[in-house]
Amino acid sequence: MMRFANWPYLLLIPVLLYLFLRKRKKAALDFSNISVIRAAGLKETIKGKIGRYIILAGLILFCLALARPQLLDQSLSLKREGIDIALVLDVSGSMRSVDFEPSRLEAARETMDKFIRERSQDRISLVIFAGTAYTRIPLTLDHNILRASLQEVDVTSVNQDGTAIGMGISVALNRLKKSEAESKVVVLVTDGVNNAGSIDPLTAARLASEMGVRIYTIGVGTDETIMPVYIMGQKRYQRYAGGLDEELLQEIAETTGGKYYRARDPEALDKIFKEINRLEKTRFERDNFQQYRELAYPLILAGLFLILIGLFLDRYYFIRIP
Repeated sequence: MMRFANWPYLLLIPVLLYLFLRKRKKAALDFSNISVIRAAGLKETIKGKIGRYIILAGLILFCLALARPQLLDQSLSLKREGIDIALVLDVSGSMRSVDFEPSRLEAARETMDKFIRERSQDRISLVIFAGTAYTRIPLTLDHNILRASLQEVDVTSVNQDGTAIGMGISVALNRLKKSEAESKVVVLVTDGVNNAGSIDPLTAARLASEMGVRIYTIGVGTDETIMPVYIMGQKRYQRYAGGLDEELLQEIAETTGGKYYRARDPEALDKIFKEINRLEKTRFERDNFQQYRELAYPLILAGLFLILIGLFLDRYYFIRIP
């Protein structure tokens, strides 16, 4: 699709046509007799007007260039308001539990990876925690690096045992505090009870609420933690009951205007992330953005070329008989 950004300049074209094609009054002869010229075989033909018509074509191209013709290059759908998201992932030892296939941590990584792929226009940060927390990837639009880093995360990525939920939230808030996005979100995935770190999770949640950050908390795992162990070279499994503080996770979410979810299997975890993805998208309208390519510059060059050719033909190449 093509449009003219300054279309009133097109009105100059009929004016040029009138000035060039109108009949002019013949000027007085500069020769007392042109019979000698005509006897030589020289007479006014269409060739004598070619130069003028070429000049006219060049001026018309100039008028078209002034009107700024633009060709639709692409049409994009962009958000009016951006969302900055901090993904906070528990990498404590209990995330190796095989009650999820192949493990809680691997199921969480795979689900997060799908979530990242669907948020192509949002800045996303990755925070991991166990006995302490740190930023793995700051807020970025480079989701390839983010996804690659996520796949490298394991239970050895944090060298301090424990589950510091408050620290994980605090580090995520530190990533979001300078954000100018209209919406700021934390998605926290954990399977444990807060038993480490110097920051209380509810204190961090209240700070998030003051900052306008919503926290979605996700408790992963069944009611039984199943840990693989090796005894005399043989793989065995140790089972532990409980291990998830659902009341705390629910209070964190409610304090910030978010929501708490319980994922008892990988399929439920996948559905939870899809719901979060849908909830955050429906909060915002989308604008259509159309990008146009300017065509004026080639027209200017072509017009200049035609005018120079026309002047040469009109003044030097073809002889015009008065």
